[in-house]
Amino acid sequence: MKRLVLVIIPALICGIMFTSCSKDNAYPEVLADEIEGTYVGTYTITNLNRNFSWSTVPTIELKEGKFTYKETPESVYRNVYGGYSINEEKIIFEVEYYDSPYLDIFYVSEATRLLLEGEYNYTFDGTKLAFSKVVFALTPEEAFRCEFELIKK
Repeated sequence: MKRLVLVIIPALICGIMFTSCSKDNAYPEVLADEIEGTYVGTYTITNLNRNFSWSTVPTIELKEGKFTYKETPESVYRNVYGGYSINEEKIIFEVEYYDSPYLDIFYVSEATRLLLEGEYNYTFDGTKLAFSKVVFALTPEEAFRCEFELIKK
């Protein structure tokens, strides 16, 4: 009986220690360092109601909680920068500045919300970074899916 108790108690203590050590707390910090770098890929916006889309080729640099964004060609957005953070399975962008001389060509008012601003679901495999979200325009019948698929340089 004593031997059984001596085996069960340490096993319970180890079990409690391992279950109280949450990977979620350490994961974003480690990933934040791993995710830093320069990425090139595609940014696709799909109008979910009208079934059409358009794409650009962005370059995004992530470094120390800050980002810079450029498009090729410089069609709509030029100099964009701000901060980003990672929270569990979300990447959150806060745009501090954007230069968009051609913003009036967009049908959607407040089109800058389609560009990075906000919270995205993301995946990262060490090389490929993908994140997406759905944005609702000011009119309820307009919904847009914003998808980034980027490769680390």
